[in-house]
Amino acid sequence: MTDPNLYLDILDLSETRQLCLEKGQERTYSKGQSFLSETDVPRELGLVESGYFKYVVHTTDGIEKVVGFSFTGDFLGHINYSIMGLPVGVSVIAGSRAKTKVIAIDDFFDFAISKGLRFCIGVEAALFHTVYSRYIDMYRLSPRERYQKLINQYPKILQLMPLCDIASYIGITPIHLSRLRRELHTS
Repeated sequence: MTDPNLYLDILDLSETRQLCLEKGQERTYSKGQSFLSETDVPRELGLVESGYFKYVVHTTDGIEKVVGFSFTGDFLGHINYSIMGLPVGVSVIAGSRAKTKVIAIDDFFDFAISKGLRFCIGVEAALFHTVYSRYIDMYRLSPRERYQKLINQYPKILQLMPLCDIASYIGITPIHLSRLRRELHTS
């Protein structure tokens, strides 16, 4: 099964997971608690051991939009903004009670450098591919196709999170999502 975060299918990050498990500080987050806020410069990398996180932005009129997820076995953080030393512009919020292992971003950078240039470029290329694919899908695929793709990539998502977050992620209203789900289940 492919993961919605395509970089996990492209790179072997087993050693990075091991680094987080061995050196990471265990943290538990309550639903709604932030791992990272929009104005933060990311200084940590996390590994989700259980639960999930959602990446959210706020529109100019204050509406929350879901732009990504990190599920069990996935990573938390924002490597690019850590490198640049800039505020990340998204909040990373626990969508459920979640357990993580967290390391300092500098520990990850030291590890990545020890793995060599090919690994470092591979991480950046894989992250770019994930984000760019999502961007292109917003134009290439209809809402129905984006919903079906998400369900195919992560069948458990409907049990994990509220439909309003799924609707926000695929760029439609919850009412539109309900209509789509009804059409798909009756056809």
